[in-house]
Amino acid sequence: MVTARTSLIGACDEIAQALGPRAIPTIPPPRSAGRERMASDKKIFMTGATGVVGRALLARLAGDKRSAGKNMPQVLVLSRNVSAAPEPAVKFVTARLGEPETWRRALEGCTEVVHMAAQTGKARPQQFERVNVEGTRNVLEAARAAGVKRFLFVSSVAATYPELEHYPYGRSKRDAEALVRESGLDWAIVRPTIVMSRRAAIWHALAGLASLPVTPVFGGGAARIQPIHADDLAECLASWIDDPSLDRNAYDLGGPEVIAFGEFLRKVRQRKKRGSRGPLLALPGKSAIAVLSVLEKFALPLLPMTAGQLYAFVYDSTVQPNALLERHVARMKNVEQILDDLLKYD
Repeated sequence: MVTARTSLIGACDEIAQALGPRAIPTIPPPRSAGRERMASDKKIFMTGATGVVGRALLARLAGDKRSAGKNMPQVLVLSRNVSAAPEPAVKFVTARLGEPETWRRALEGCTEVVHMAAQTGKARPQQFERVNVEGTRNVLEAARAAGVKRFLFVSSVAATYPELEHYPYGRSKRDAEALVRESGLDWAIVRPTIVMSRRAAIWHALAGLASLPVTPVFGGGAARIQPIHADDLAECLASWIDDPSLDRNAYDLGGPEVIAFGEFLRKVRQRKKRGSRGPLLALPGKSAIAVLSVLEKFALPLLPMTAGQLYAFVYDSTVQPNALLERHVARMKNVEQILDDLLKYD
């Protein structure tokens, strides 16, 4: 039986994971229509391409069913597990991010790298450092050695929170960004907010939370979020692949609407409970972070959540206008449209 405690724990974990692309392989994306074909002479190396955002990006590159992938650029996907490729132009490189000697030669001849893989969730600070910082360093070094010119790093809005003392994931993304900026490549950094999709675990966790008789939320639900649909984020990433003028800049990416976390949960509850708004149970935010930060030093495996996983409930996850966002924001789904899509088959 789902309880408020288990739903809240799941939501904390999935929100933390949603603030950075997941490295866990999943089924490949469906083909999708909706954008002009990019030059097929490109050869793109991707990490983290089997997660929610990566699958959406592959769908954009593949085009509609009629194209049969004819104009799709060649894509190499680094993955620990081989999946069925959505198009003939997608090839899998079966290797681990932390073992660059097994995959670095695959970058030869590539024109772009899109680096999305990351350690998320509950882990020791050393693990975030190893995967998110050293892993990014490995991909950058391999790209330089192979002569790749362009590099897109998918970071997280969490890297911009006002303080990261108890959030090793956010610190690791911030530190990895510094490596990208200093790489000498034609780089770009994107920082998504909370990414929504029917396949996203974050959505299922929040929907379960909003369906409880009383919806618990840390920080009272006042923190502002700016959710972005995975398809809209993929369109932004595809724009960078198409347009070198977007290089050497960082872009915070969120949807067209800012909403308080508590109000978002109320909207989900109204949709799922057919008009019932229901109360929110306000739980402490910053004080909970302080307590958990002490406990996790010696009891991390036993804790239901970490201090860092509460940051999204306490600090705003919103973005400032920028050139890449402005290209797409008018066509992005707002909160109601996102919920229409997420609840389409409810």
